[in-house]
Amino acid sequence: MSVRLLALVEGQTEEQFCRSLIAPFLRHRRIYLSATTMGRSRTVAGVPSWKRAEKELRQLLLGDQGRHVTTMFDYYGMPGDWPGRADAGNKPHTEKASTVEEGMRTKLQEAVGRHWHAERFIPYVQMHEFEALLFTKPEVLGTVSVGSTGGDAVRRFRKIADSFGTPEEIDDGKATAPSKRIKQVAPEYEKVSHGVIAAKKIGLPAIRSACPNFDAWMHKLEALADTGG
Repeated sequence: MSVRLLALVEGQTEEQFCRSLIAPFLRHRRIYLSATTMGRSRTVAGVPSWKRAEKELRQLLLGDQGRHVTTMFDYYGMPGDWPGRADAGNKPHTEKASTVEEGMRTKLQEAVGRHWHAERFIPYVQMHEFEALLFTKPEVLGTVSVGSTGGDAVRRFRKIADSFGTPEEIDDGKATAPSKRIKQVAPEYEKVSHGVIAAKKIGLPAIRSACPNFDAWMHKLEALADTGG
């Protein structure tokens, strides 16, 4: 049997990433993924308040009870009202995202009530913004964002990547967020177009190999093939 899955994601880049890379991969397992942003202007960037996100997630879970729902939101971009966000601040880096994910499950279980089925909701909170994943292969990021003249960009991106244990650890300060780092090296970088092109060239296998939190999410999505729909 096939499985239907909807991803509620932060913005247009994540939406295109899910549609262009993750959906074709899951389709071979008869898992049919669609992706959408929040029900607001598509030009509005960033993570919404939990009140807005909870309302939309509740509607998605109740509106089609034969469908699974997942998410892709940025931990460091989250307002403080997200469940588990305050507690996560005191946790080790490896536990911050999972603390928020567990808080999301708890709050949605309360909101959905007797219609709650835990297996239908698979939250994914990414520690930093989408661009962190692109540092999996600095040589691809450099040539896509700058072009054939991107040798210096590749070296600078490689230096950034080598200073962290994994791409997922590249921090999210105002001047040091992954996208800000890319813009400092390649001002012409465009998030949606260059970002998705680079991700395609890098490929899911390489991203999964370099990014353990992302890989864990992908394993959970793959496992839906065993649920029988």
